Amino acid sequence: MNHTDAVAEIIQTIPETKEDFKEFYKTNSPFMVINVFTRHIKKLIKENDQQILIKSILKMNKLYSKGDAALKNAIENIFVYSLDSFTFCCEPTYKKMIFNKMSPSLQENYFHQVYKSGI
Repeated sequence: MNHTDAVAEIIQTIPETKEDFKEFYKTNSPFMVINVFTRHIKKLIKENDQQILIKSILKMNKLYSKGDAALKNAIENIFVYSLDSFTFCCEPTYKKMIFNKMSPSLQENYFHQVYKSGI
């Protein structure tokens, strides 16, 4: 799956993203596509919209497992990298729910990034 396929998958999960993806430059690279999706996930976390948030995380798992190397790289460098800042102020149970919905490979990547920093 490439970033063009990912756009259709993301719109299916969060229909509001269709407006964002109407701007061509936002569909031009895997990094822009994942950036749009990540911003919407951040919004879902802040709004406590668990139903769509869970669907979105499950979709991110699918994009990561079936995506090409460029899409996986974008997910690792945008979504996974940003996740800590999105969940920093969350209740522990809410944060746990978010991480429990992530695939083992995304969780592993997250922990690798967190502990690689030396913090």
